[in-house]
Amino acid sequence: MAEDNKQHRIPVKLPSLAFMVCLLISISCWVLVTFSKDYKMTYEYKLVCDNLPEGRKSVTASDTVIELTFNQKGLRYLSKPFTKKDKEVTISVSDLIKPKHKVSVYTFTNKEMCDFLSTHNFGPELVAVSSPEVITFYLR
Repeated sequence: MAEDNKQHRIPVKLPSLAFMVCLLISISCWVLVTFSKDYKMTYEYKLVCDNLPEGRKSVTASDTVIELTFNQKGLRYLSKPFTKKDKEVTISVSDLIKPKHKVSVYTFTNKEMCDFLSTHNFGPELVAVSSPEVITFYLR
């Protein structure tokens, strides 16, 4: 009986060395091509305001969530600002309203917000503020 079990075993063949080398080369090529592409990714960020001007007690924004579009390439796609679960963008209200006249209502287009955020928060990876078209800040 013991001899019958030995005869009925199916031999296990290990993959050939050539197959393993080809598999390794193909995986390396896939990684290289995938991480060399340019990606445009849009993320939603919660808007947090700080650094109020003197004499102001609070600020309210017309939108509390903004959508930002980024140009990303390679491993930068995996960097910290883009992979955080709770995505927040902190805006210094004093720096934002500096060029405007002193009033209590400030309106910014998405182009103005994009310029400000790329200068103060994100850098050249930020391409556009996708939504909303206009953000209004009310100071009290």
